[in-house]
Formats: sequence, C-alpha cells, structure tokens
Amino acid sequence: MPLYVGQLGSFSILSFGDHADLDVVHTEHLTSAVYVEQRDQVFMYREAARRLTSAAESVEASTELIAEIRKSL
Repeated sequence: MPLYVGQLGSFSILSFGDHADLDVVHTEHLTSAVYVEQRDQVFMYREAARRLTSAAESVEASTELIAEIRKSL
C-alpha cells in the first residue's frame, strides 16, 4: 500500500443497503465538508478503506502498541 493512502484525511462512506449507486463519501475539513457521489470516486474511497483495513493491526496488537508507547513517555 502506498504511504500516501493514510494521508487522505478522515472520510465516511455512507451506504444505503442494496443501492450501491446511492453511496456517498463524506469528508470534513476545517472550514468545509465535501460529499462525493460519483461512482468511480466512491469506488476509490472504498478501495482506500479496504486497503487501510487490511493493513491495520488487530485490536489486541494496537492496544499493546499503545500501552508500550505510553510506558515509554
């Protein structure tokens, strides 16, 4: 996964059940928000979310890492 994927900022994918054509991506910025509705762009956000999820540590491993970092502070 390219390193820049995590630099997208936060986003939410709003899904409406079996109606994938209605899915919307919501991103917030300091002074504005953006809603992405174009299918090809929504797909890109879905792919980014899938890659981030597959690269993420488990809850247990993340908790251990945070605890170790906390101890070192």
